[in-house]
Amino acid sequence: MKIVPVRTEKKKEFLELLLSLGVSKEGAKILLPKGLNSAFKIEDIKSREANIIKQHLLSLGSDAGIERKALVKDVLTSMVIFGNLSQLNKLCEKLKGQPFGLREVAGKLKTCLQNKAREEFVLEARDKILRIKKCVICGIINTTPDSFSGDGLLTDRERLEEKDLLNRAESMIKAGAKIIDIGGESTRPFSKKIDEKEEKRRVIPALRILRKKFPRVVLSVDTYKYPVARAAVNEGVDMINDITALKGSSKMADLVERFGLGCVLMHMKGTPRNMQKNPSYRDVVSELVDFFESRLAYCQSKRIDRKKIMVDPGIGFGKRFKDNTEIIKNLDALRIFGLPVFIGMSRKSFIGEILKNPAEDRLTGSLAACAVALARGANVLRVHDVKESSEFIKVFLQILNS
Repeated sequence: MKIVPVRTEKKKEFLELLLSLGVSKEGAKILLPKGLNSAFKIEDIKSREANIIKQHLLSLGSDAGIERKALVKDVLTSMVIFGNLSQLNKLCEKLKGQPFGLREVAGKLKTCLQNKAREEFVLEARDKILRIKKCVICGIINTTPDSFSGDGLLTDRERLEEKDLLNRAESMIKAGAKIIDIGGESTRPFSKKIDEKEEKRRVIPALRILRKKFPRVVLSVDTYKYPVARAAVNEGVDMINDITALKGSSKMADLVERFGLGCVLMHMKGTPRNMQKNPSYRDVVSELVDFFESRLAYCQSKRIDRKKIMVDPGIGFGKRFKDNTEIIKNLDALRIFGLPVFIGMSRKSFIGEILKNPAEDRLTGSLAACAVALARGANVLRVHDVKESSEFIKVFLQILNS
């Protein structure tokens, strides 16, 4: 007799394990939710409600972690609940009929469980439909003279060369990029803001050329300025990648809704010029959840369809080294919104801090970060090195899902 550890993190691999052992399909269906475990932190809950939840979980064969004083005093507290999917779903049913706001807890927990289980998404961006099943690559094209990554198409020249632009875009698309993101302003830490006229001069000609050459590829513009986004709409852009999560201009959300654009909502504390001046967080993941709840409520008020939206934690934007690694490690927390998780880690400074390498020599570190992000549920990876990233992802996912 021997005992062997097995992995049961994903529904597919647990189902295959059960069937390989000869368990019937009917039996596997019953066992499936019992073998998949999850944990959730509930913040700002009254100790009375927390203790009721704990007692229900104990009755279901699971448990919850609560601070000691909340067991004997009526205080506002936080707690961690855990259990398999069967136990947590039964908890939701039990809480539905309870008083003291526990019905709301049940509804939110049920939504979280359903959203975290989603494996496929459909992103609508103007007239394009992008099906996201495993992972989609977004290739970066910088039409800047001062990109932190050193790959800007205007790094050593005043005018954009059409041949260079097309060669770069074509190589990315052939390598597997489904989205091309064009940026005309460097937003690296401490960078200076450029005016909208200069940004349009850099971005619009590139967009015009790429739209004509690649009519079916999803083209995105990385901007938070309404005039730039509006000009991009006239040239056929499909998506806006906004580092301010539509806060940079009151008109941006209306533009997205009116033309049915896709949009990336990114978290940033501060502005590019000041975001790295002593950023701090009590709980960075919790603050991200609060931020996106607020921005998604704003999008709903502006009648923006959720099928148009992706969320981006903003690695390197107002984050310390430990914040960046904490976010990547806990990226699956953002899956509770039921939206694709978009993330850009390619060549970022936190990788340089680990490897002590310049930006142009951070490919291996970028791929390592991609591995963790993919394992934690990333859906769209924004990268500079598309061919290498595409090959890495193909092998990684084949092993992970085999």
